Amino acid sequence: MFLFIVPIVVATLILFVVGFIYVSSIIATPPKGRSAELSLNNHPKSGRIVACIGDSLTHGNIGDCWVESLRREYPEDTFLNEGINGDVVWQVQQRIKLILDCKPDVVLLMIGSNDAMASFDTDSGKRYKRNNKLPEVPTFESYQKLLPELIDSLSDVSKIALCTIPPIGENKDSTVNNHVKKYNEFIELTAKNKNITLLPVSRLLWEDLSIRTYPFKSDYDPRSLPIIRRIFGGLVHHYIFKRSWDDVAKSKGQWLLFDQIHLGERGAKIVFKVAKKYISSI
Repeated sequence: MFLFIVPIVVATLILFVVGFIYVSSIIATPPKGRSAELSLNNHPKSGRIVACIGDSLTHGNIGDCWVESLRREYPEDTFLNEGINGDVVWQVQQRIKLILDCKPDVVLLMIGSNDAMASFDTDSGKRYKRNNKLPEVPTFESYQKLLPELIDSLSDVSKIALCTIPPIGENKDSTVNNHVKKYNEFIELTAKNKNITLLPVSRLLWEDLSIRTYPFKSDYDPRSLPIIRRIFGGLVHHYIFKRSWDDVAKSKGQWLLFDQIHLGERGAKIVFKVAKKYISSI
């Protein structure tokens, strides 16, 4: 009996390791169509250059990619996917020059979710500082300083749209979403002060969450192991077992955020629609 079980255990461990390496490689893969590719290799098409700047919610390999939907909708335009998994606003500042070297006609900016998660509790802040090699722990106060500075650096771009950030978890009254609300209120104020367009991503997502057909099962847990388990579990189900992001979300009691952070197809479609409406108006 023992000799029969050992090969099964070994095979299971090997499959787990292979699966972990595979999904880790997906997370580490940068998005297609970045500014570096355009500046080094490609000439833009005859249409506009649209830079979509942000974090994993823009990157779109952990969850559905609304930037790819825009590319299909506007094939004559060039869309730069400048979403990098895990980025905070400080990191976007460090790479903004290469994006601006491509002379974008339009910028869509959605950044702040990682800042909000990093500043939510002490352990998260230390983890972000360590993993992202940041000069300091992200705080709401540093975000209030850095976001306007980032927008000022985009002064040569004629059209800028600033997005509010999605919920973290799907409980509107949770402590973390009250924390996110502070960020969104500041984003709204910044858009007004800088006289740029605001895209109300947060409000639209909450409106859709209000019509969900089943209750959420669990709230956001900021500890590293639950986050890793939710993200990697979702990636395994999607990339290995070929389940849609929304199916993964439903199995976890989620409606829009399959791992309580990242967008499934339903959520990404909402971001796509509001971005499309803006692009079509300019």
